[in-house]
Amino acid sequence: MSRRASILGLAVAAVLLALGLQSWGLAQALVERHVVAGIEKRVGLKVTSLKRAEIAFLPLPRISLSGVTFASHDGALSGTALRLRARARLLSLVAGQLDFDRVDLIGPEIDIVVPDEPQGYANWAAPALAYLSGLKSETQLVISAGSLMARSGNTILTTLRDVNLVVEERDETAPVAFAGAFTWRGETARVNLLWPVTGERARVAIALSSNLMSLRLNGTRSGAQGVMTGQVEFNTRSLPDALAWIGPRPRIATLVRQVELTAEAQLAGDNISLSNVIAKLDGDQLEGALKLDGSGARRVLSGTLAGADFDLGRLIRQGENQPLPGAGEPSETPLEFDLWTAHDVDLRISLDSARLGTARLGDLAAQLMVRKGRFEASVLRASAYGGSARARILATAVPAGAELKLQLGLDRVNLGQAGGDLPDLLGGLTGTATGQLALDGVGDSLEQVVGSLTGRVNATLRQGEFKGVAFGELLRRAERPPAARDWRQGRTSFETAQFTALAHRGVLTLTEAQMAGPGYALSLNGNADLGRRWLELTGLLSATNGPARTSFEIRGPFADAVFTPTFDAAVHPTGATRQFAR
Repeated sequence: MSRRASILGLAVAAVLLALGLQSWGLAQALVERHVVAGIEKRVGLKVTSLKRAEIAFLPLPRISLSGVTFASHDGALSGTALRLRARARLLSLVAGQLDFDRVDLIGPEIDIVVPDEPQGYANWAAPALAYLSGLKSETQLVISAGSLMARSGNTILTTLRDVNLVVEERDETAPVAFAGAFTWRGETARVNLLWPVTGERARVAIALSSNLMSLRLNGTRSGAQGVMTGQVEFNTRSLPDALAWIGPRPRIATLVRQVELTAEAQLAGDNISLSNVIAKLDGDQLEGALKLDGSGARRVLSGTLAGADFDLGRLIRQGENQPLPGAGEPSETPLEFDLWTAHDVDLRISLDSARLGTARLGDLAAQLMVRKGRFEASVLRASAYGGSARARILATAVPAGAELKLQLGLDRVNLGQAGGDLPDLLGGLTGTATGQLALDGVGDSLEQVVGSLTGRVNATLRQGEFKGVAFGELLRRAERPPAARDWRQGRTSFETAQFTALAHRGVLTLTEAQMAGPGYALSLNGNADLGRRWLELTGLLSATNGPARTSFEIRGPFADAVFTPTFDAAVHPTGATRQFAR
């Protein structure tokens, strides 16, 4: 080939390349007849209007539509896009056919029509999945910088923004597969989905993750009933924040923060059944079975869980430290009863060991029952320091707020053993304790309930001692002051101690309070104001083998009341006062 021919050939190729790279405007009628029909066939979206169409042939044949309006055949999906790009298959063009291997929606705003009475997220997603599953053949669909809006009539249910999604190419029987990211309620989330369209037990895989939580499901889906079964994993650093993101946050969810859960799951609509559950709640592991029924207006959580060791005190602390906006006056502690009973709960928990602050319990069986207008938490049984304990809190709705019933029972609890875990509460107190507490109160704040408490408290202690006051030295001081040693040091043994008190409007009044030990007998009377946490008691200490006797007064706040004998000026010995205050 001559030099002139080579130059001419290169010039022609350059011209053809330039022409191929150039976008060419097409007549709208021609676009509708060929391009729009091809797009509709491949992605199931009918282009109802457009502003401009362009075509380029190199490096690959492609078509670009601007200002596009589109809709699915059944009208479940509709919207607009700044631009729609379709990449044609080169081999199909050679064969004289127009087909596409990729369609891009740039900046789309897509509306999804949800049934008139949507009950949950499963119904919200159903129209989009039905649209994708119904396509006989689908090219790769790419959504860039879009938004998806779910509507029910004129009501906007939810909106996904910053949607960047790739729906993979498939044939009629292949599963729907897509992956991407979006922003929902201010949080960026990543999603992967494999959704079967045929087969009685076809594989399904779902993964959703954000900074707040992650959820994975790998299993199968029954084509006839739409029931999914498989392995589920759920993780969150803050359960209250995660639930507030995906839906209403139950007040009871504030009891737990970090959750790691794996289980065998069965999902049927808005009902979820979990078996072989392994859940770590703030590091403590529980195992068992759970069920969540979300089909009604009130969600229902039920199940049984068991664990080797669990911190019950942490649940109480976290519940107290999770205030909700606008809840009561700053000077009061609102009960938030309606929020605590917004959903139904029936949980039964058994633990080999439980912690309540620094106290430890064993072989514990507990129950949490929540119904509309009713909240009940019970320790049905627990071993406690050689004895047993039980407790119950029952709250029911009344016009004044909530009526609370508090019950506590102790049987043969060894206070010497308990003192090792509760030194600030029991100090040097030993002996065996049996007692009951039954109090009722009404109000819409903790302060109102305490101020209205009515009921009865009684306790019996046997064969023990306490430190801080030596009753023997106190009696000798009353009889022969110069010869007595300091009564504010040492210990006092007792054989029995009995206390009975009646509560009325938040004030406990002693009806019987006696203590007896080697060489002495003691009696008490007075009251304790539970609202003010204030003690006002008087007592008489008598020698059983002589005439010595002295009266005394215990007065002051619960944690720091002053013990004052009548024969001396007010004294305040360290440790002694607090033993009497209990």
